[in-house]
Amino acid sequence: MGRFVRTTVAAVTGMTLVGLAAATVVLLRPAPAPAELRASADATAAPVGHEEFADERTVKVAFRRAAAPPLTVAVTGRVTETGCAVGKAIESGKVVARVDGKPVLALATSVPLYRDLRLADVGTDVRALQQELRRLGYRPERSGTYGASTVQAVKALQKAAGVKDPDGALVASQVLWLPAPSVLPDTCELVLGAYLAGPAQVFAKVAATLTAIVVEAMPPGAVAGERTIRMAGVTGPLGADGTATDPELLAKVSASAEYRAALTTEKPLDVTAVVSLKERLKTVKVPPGALFAVDGDKGCVQSGAATYPVRIVSSRLGAALVVPVGEPFDSVNLGASITAASC
Repeated sequence: MGRFVRTTVAAVTGMTLVGLAAATVVLLRPAPAPAELRASADATAAPVGHEEFADERTVKVAFRRAAAPPLTVAVTGRVTETGCAVGKAIESGKVVARVDGKPVLALATSVPLYRDLRLADVGTDVRALQQELRRLGYRPERSGTYGASTVQAVKALQKAAGVKDPDGALVASQVLWLPAPSVLPDTCELVLGAYLAGPAQVFAKVAATLTAIVVEAMPPGAVAGERTIRMAGVTGPLGADGTATDPELLAKVSASAEYRAALTTEKPLDVTAVVSLKERLKTVKVPPGALFAVDGDKGCVQSGAATYPVRIVSSRLGAALVVPVGEPFDSVNLGASITAASC
């Protein structure tokens, strides 16, 4: 009886071990790849995708500035209102003060306004005024002659400033000339109630004027083409040399909190901007393995029996963006189906 029990236990134990061993073999055996992965590994061609590419790059920038003269007014009378405040931008086209209740209008022109201007006047100062009026959204002539359209533009500007019965003539003493569309006063010299009697009195002293935003170094591999620069929420044109001088861009950046912070901090800040292509490229997205005969940004793809030269503009994980040099293509060969060595 005892021998029967021992024999039975041994048999059961042996069967259990055999079963465990078999189960272990099954568990350790690699699971078969999903059908879609097997198909992908064996793929000989792939359809292409399409993507617009701006080639955005974050870059460090520096500010180029020029010393600005004091802002002066030549009007006579008592200051009845002033909008000057240290650190608050003075902007072209806005009323900055009132003297004897009459508005003093800030205007930024490439030629300082040194005389009264009215219908039929001609000169570089007239042309400069017309350019600024157009920047402000009005529609004067471009001719340098103070014509009827300029009169209407100045009338509209005066009306917006609160001038009663505007006549469209511009009185120089009622204008505060600005060296840029937006300037930051360091000091305000005329207080409320002050009496103005001299030919020209200082209204405010301003910080150096922003004259350019300069990209310190373009990242390597940037795609060639016209570019824009974006900073402080403002976008404008960027020159081929990496310098931005557009007056409207500079005016808006000058008025931004980011610009003021960069100037007022004790330690120099790393100021950055984003540069990108002005016109987005229409690119073709292909698997990196579809490219061959690659030399710099040039390469080839094969579609069926035909080969196509391409320009490589970007390579990222799992995809390359290319621009066909000639004819377009809808699919690309992969792996062993690439039979060409060049294009």
